[in-house]
Amino acid sequence: MAEPATEDLEESAAEAAGIGEARRRWRPSLGAVLMVTLLLSVLLTAGLIHFSWQAVARGNLKDLVGQLNDKIAGSIQQEVASVIANATAAQEALRTIFFQNVITPQDEAKREFIFLALLQSQPSLSWISFGWPDGHFFGAEKLGDESILMVEVTWDTAHKMAQRRVDSYKVITGDIEFEQRNFTDSQFDASQQPWYVRAMAADKPVWSDISQFPTETKPAIAISSQLEVYGKFQGIICVAIELERLSQFLAGIQVARNGTVAIVDAEGHIVAAPELAEKSDEAGAATASTAVMNDAIRDKLNKVAMEALHHFGMQLGQIHATMSWDYRSTVDRDDYFVTFTPLGFNGWLVATVIPASDFLAEVERNTRRLAWIVGFFTLIMANGAIWFARAAISRPLRRVIAELRHIENFELHRVQRMNSFLSEIDRLSGALVHMASGLASFQKYVPTELVRRLLKQGIEAKPGGTHLPITVMFTDLAGFTALSEKLGDAVVPVLAEYLSRMSPIIAEGRGVIDKFIGDAIMALWGAPEPNPDHALDACRVALACQQALATLGLEAQAQGRLPLKMRVGINSGNILVGNIGSEERLNYTAIGDSVNVASRLEALNKRYGTATLIGEETRRQAGDAILVRRLDRVAVYGKKEGIAIYELIGLPAERPRLEPLGWIALYEQGLDLYAQRKFAEAIDAFKAADRERPDGDPPARLFIERAKAFMIVPPPPNWMAVTVLAEK
Repeated sequence: MAEPATEDLEESAAEAAGIGEARRRWRPSLGAVLMVTLLLSVLLTAGLIHFSWQAVARGNLKDLVGQLNDKIAGSIQQEVASVIANATAAQEALRTIFFQNVITPQDEAKREFIFLALLQSQPSLSWISFGWPDGHFFGAEKLGDESILMVEVTWDTAHKMAQRRVDSYKVITGDIEFEQRNFTDSQFDASQQPWYVRAMAADKPVWSDISQFPTETKPAIAISSQLEVYGKFQGIICVAIELERLSQFLAGIQVARNGTVAIVDAEGHIVAAPELAEKSDEAGAATASTAVMNDAIRDKLNKVAMEALHHFGMQLGQIHATMSWDYRSTVDRDDYFVTFTPLGFNGWLVATVIPASDFLAEVERNTRRLAWIVGFFTLIMANGAIWFARAAISRPLRRVIAELRHIENFELHRVQRMNSFLSEIDRLSGALVHMASGLASFQKYVPTELVRRLLKQGIEAKPGGTHLPITVMFTDLAGFTALSEKLGDAVVPVLAEYLSRMSPIIAEGRGVIDKFIGDAIMALWGAPEPNPDHALDACRVALACQQALATLGLEAQAQGRLPLKMRVGINSGNILVGNIGSEERLNYTAIGDSVNVASRLEALNKRYGTATLIGEETRRQAGDAILVRRLDRVAVYGKKEGIAIYELIGLPAERPRLEPLGWIALYEQGLDLYAQRKFAEAIDAFKAADRERPDGDPPARLFIERAKAFMIVPPPPNWMAVTVLAEK
């Protein structure tokens, strides 16, 4: 409800300001409008309940997946532990047999029997072998459950060659049956194999990752140890387990409907996976297919499991306990449950990747069905709410925002009153009009264009500054003090007309008025907005201001008043620009030597009888885009070194309408002669320049007097033709 007392006060204020209505209509409050939108909260509440229920379901599902993973990891741990224990037991049994001298490694018949017996007693073992220091090798390999190979490699050290003998046996019930014997050349040197080298460097059994066997290349792990009998080194015992056997075990594990499991090492390499076993069954044990198998696994496991690792900032080597994540893959945008469980052997981990859809399929179907129903009713209600919100709130607020943009950009004349049937928006619009009215008066006291550009650049209103390449211009009216004394109060409209003519010219020329100092103007180019042509723009504006002042002078003469004359000083440099002042009051301005030089140049016009002087840096940056004459070299007040100063004549495009410029060359010739101490010749050149210029040349006459003085009293030997100014 509206408050009657407040409404009456606001109505009185509105009528007093001339902007109130003759009769105020009742308008609903913004709160009433918002109450309409609360109807949508019913749907929001339903949605929150649904999503909360879904979150609980996912939490329960996560517990279920954790239990499933624990079961899978436990079975794999048992299998790996069993395989490792069998290999360790076989290696230790063979070592004991040799050490107790039951048989010797050289006893071929008994050796084959022992190797065969160990292989048949341990189904998980793939190889049992022995390597001699001279490179000889003997081993027994189990090929599935149907055949066994006895492999002997006799190494010829002298010729760096070996002969390989392979005896094939067929496994029959309770015995084996010889099938065939093959002899081939080989390069297999037992003493160079990783399992041999690692065992030689250790004083206890060690595990190795291997892939090279005398008959084939297949990934495997092997435990090996040194054999010494009666203190004499005999060779290395090696028991190997092909990783394919672990892959076959993993292939028998059901991981949900579409899940997968693998064993990986600390570097992320695939040790065993169901896909490897399946590929092996289809394509044999060909080495060339191993890379294809690993690629297939990485597509399914690495791209999800490893991506999850990186996403959560983990590395495999950092996982020392079971870690699980609910992760949405960027590969297919599906949700997965990813789990890593350490196996406690060789840095291996069990990695399981289970699509959440395996468990959430039915939930998601029901959710989609409910979403369609809710969405249908939501769409109907949303359309009605959107239409109402746009008509009642959105469109009026956009108009209010547009009015605020006008205020933000100091375009106060564009702010208009907006009528709305919502009382809050109607009051807000009225407040904006009052604000614009107050700011319209305030903006006359500040440089509006400068404020607008500062806002555009996002420069914060606090003390601070930075060095920028800019150009500074100072202007001053000649004889304004005498004119003020003569006109008294009547000088105010004259000054106002002058400043009103100059200000737009500066703004249109991309300049910013820094301040008015009585009849003087200080303007900047290149700040706060960058301007690579700041020097040229300042020169153009200076010429335009002089031309405008000439037009203003003609108007003044027509009214019986004396025309005004203006002196201009321009200088460029890398100048400190920023908010200068205190926390309570700031002035965006430029300070430094280059600014002082611009002020001195403006004052020097009086000495030389010129209108516009520019510094040598301004001359350099503007280049051939301006017409100037080299006027003198001066050391301004407060400076010891001389700087070149130039009189700004015009622009090349204006040359046809300018007076003949031959006098400039004569003047600069006289200046060079003057610097060379050829004062008589300099006087002739200056006189010629004075005659050549239609209305005479005051600087030439000034140098004539200087040259005459030096002819009477010659300058000292270290004289540099620099005019030293003793005053500002």
